[in-house]
Amino acid sequence: MVQILQSPQVDVSIRMYTAENLGQIDPGNELTIATWVQLIESTQMDDYICKRAAQNLGKIGRGNKKAIAALEKLLELIYLNDDTRMCIAENLGQIDPGNDGAITTLVQLLESAQVNRDTRRLAARGLGNIGTGNEKAIIALVQILQSKNEDSLIGRLVEESLGQILDNKYQFAVVQTLSGYQQFDDNCYNVLWNCAQNMPYPDFYQAWHQHNFATRAMRSLKKIFSTRII
Repeated sequence: MVQILQSPQVDVSIRMYTAENLGQIDPGNELTIATWVQLIESTQMDDYICKRAAQNLGKIGRGNKKAIAALEKLLELIYLNDDTRMCIAENLGQIDPGNDGAITTLVQLLESAQVNRDTRRLAARGLGNIGTGNEKAIIALVQILQSKNEDSLIGRLVEESLGQILDNKYQFAVVQTLSGYQQFDDNCYNVLWNCAQNMPYPDFYQAWHQHNFATRAMRSLKKIFSTRII
């Protein structure tokens, strides 16, 4: 296998097959990782090769700087299709948890009206896999949760992803934000219930009522001003 990977005359498909098998036998093998990186950087690279390389590096390249750099460089290519970008981003996040480029890409795919539903669903799920405690990912998911015209399956995936990545640091802000949302659905309710189960009751109570207090105060001011004008 090593001789095949080291030979420049070997066909691309054979090199990929060999690298895939060697990676299963010896995960983290430097030659295997180097082979996938070389394939990514070759002139023969296309969406298929990119996805296959990303999927394999996602399994064997955790913490490897060369693998991370190669996938980060791939995300900068503008001609790759959305499904390929999603695949690269999720696998990059697997080998470099919290990677900003990976999370930014998934957020862009999730928020874009031009991206097909299947890819947006995968992006929502992907954020749940790699976005633990990430503010950018949490904000994007909460905004989707509040959308009135969102796909029901995306809504459920968003709820599940928030349940996976929402840590104590952001629970207060999420409850405060959702308390002002007037159209609760099951997904919003489940996120709030999850927060209620994991927050001290005084914190949850304060977060829930803070927005409502501000809303009531603003309504009172508007009423006073309108009375004075009359």
